[in-house]
Amino acid sequence: MADEVIRNEEAAETAAKKGGLLDNKLALLGVIVVLQALTAFAVIKFVVVPRLAVADPGRQDVTAVDEGEGILVDVGEMVVTLRDSGPNPEFLRIDVNLDLNRKKAADQAAKRLPQLRDTIILTLSNKTGRELRTLEGKEALKVEIADKVGAILGEGSLRNVFFSDLVVQ
Repeated sequence: MADEVIRNEEAAETAAKKGGLLDNKLALLGVIVVLQALTAFAVIKFVVVPRLAVADPGRQDVTAVDEGEGILVDVGEMVVTLRDSGPNPEFLRIDVNLDLNRKKAADQAAKRLPQLRDTIILTLSNKTGRELRTLEGKEALKVEIADKVGAILGEGSLRNVFFSDLVVQ
């Protein structure tokens, strides 16, 4: 019986010495934390960021179209407060695209994008909601923006101005 007690004690000691990953709770906790951090990083990098697709103001989207059609440059979405809104301010959300006739003009537009955006914002903020709700007002705005942007990029480089989104609220 004494031999049996000694064997049970030796078996308990060897089991305690073997331990393993599951017995070391601190190491297990560390592994779990690292795996969670890696999973969170992968989800953010491969799922969240591509879905957001945040436009970088420094990066210019220049889309080359067929040779005879020119090059479209997305100036980006802008939100401005309109002039003489009264007690309730009116806002304009607009997305402006420029149709340029040369690659050189598109490169220049990309370099001067902050200046182009500033010029367009100042032009937009000088309009009233009443002016922009009519077709004639929108066409007049296109002509005014074309004149001002054409002066910056050089005469003959701008073919047309497009509004891909225009909301007065």
